[in-house]
Amino acid sequence: MDWKQNYEYGVPVPELIKRYKELYTGAVYDVLDHMGYPNQALANGLKPVRQDMTLAGPAFTIKGIPDIKGDEDLRTRRIHLFNDMRSIGCPLIDTRDCSMDTQAAHYGEMNAVLGKASGVVGAVVDGGCRDTGFLVRDNFPVFCQYQTPVEAYMRWSYYDWQMPIALKGALTSVVPVHPGDFLFGDLDGVVVIPRKLVVEALEKTEALVQVENQARAEFASGADPVEIYKKYGKL
Repeated sequence: MDWKQNYEYGVPVPELIKRYKELYTGAVYDVLDHMGYPNQALANGLKPVRQDMTLAGPAFTIKGIPDIKGDEDLRTRRIHLFNDMRSIGCPLIDTRDCSMDTQAAHYGEMNAVLGKASGVVGAVVDGGCRDTGFLVRDNFPVFCQYQTPVEAYMRWSYYDWQMPIALKGALTSVVPVHPGDFLFGDLDGVVVIPRKLVVEALEKTEALVQVENQARAEFASGADPVEIYKKYGKL
């Protein structure tokens, strides 16, 4: 299947990634909130495996399910998803809906190695991660709910990919994520930018941050904070 149209934004993906990573999630969230999308923050427990890690990019969605039998058809089929990643031809965020499983690791070093060779620049895993030391040493950004040494085999398996998924939300039970939606994460967490809003939200956030920087500089100068607040409406 050709998913490339889901990754066309009118601005090249590498440029979008660069510009988003110059911002911060709080500002992006505020802009989405004011645009009428207040429920785009993922659950508070979803954090980077190292505090200074950030990620930005379009979602390649993966759905996993509990699999206590170790279904060989599912295990054999999963290798094809990496070729599907490569076929898209732009940087991607491996984005995993783990069906609320809390037992196993749903991401690890080999996923990262194969992923990087297939265009992946980071992962958002609504579940567990292992081989974390390798990921940290390789400076590969992964956001997950927890770390564990527990192997997924006979516990959890890939089911399908490039389909709508649902990740746990901060303000709602879940946040829908579609292929091509944009994910942006830093120490505060992860926000999901719907594909149709990626460029508009970016431009509005850049404008917001510029105003904030001006207000911040004036606050730091020791000038009257009341007057600065009246001028910018920021605090």
